[in-house]
Amino acid sequence: MPSTLLSRQQAKLIAVTEFWDWQLHARCRTTGSATFFAPDGETAGPRIRRENAAKKICGDCPVRPHCLAHALNTPEPHGVWGGMTERERAGTKNPTTARPAPLAS
Repeated sequence: MPSTLLSRQQAKLIAVTEFWDWQLHARCRTTGSATFFAPDGETAGPRIRRENAAKKICGDCPVRPHCLAHALNTPEPHGVWGGMTERERAGTKNPTTARPAPLAS
């Protein structure tokens, strides 16, 4: 395989890895998605409790800024990301397009 092709493939892999690497450090990594995403037919009371539980997990998460930036830049239409619900993110008038600083190794 030509070295230029290999280096292009490596560059793509590195770019993808850097884009998602923050998730490896997330507090929610071992938590089920049901805490962060609404089940069909969820009513107001259970939704509020679920969202509060998710926000508590996000509260001191070391990658919260990365998670929120991802949700705002993508944009993620559902769930709690970076401590914000989909309704709260939708109300954000000027989502940042800046990437958070790289994580320390």
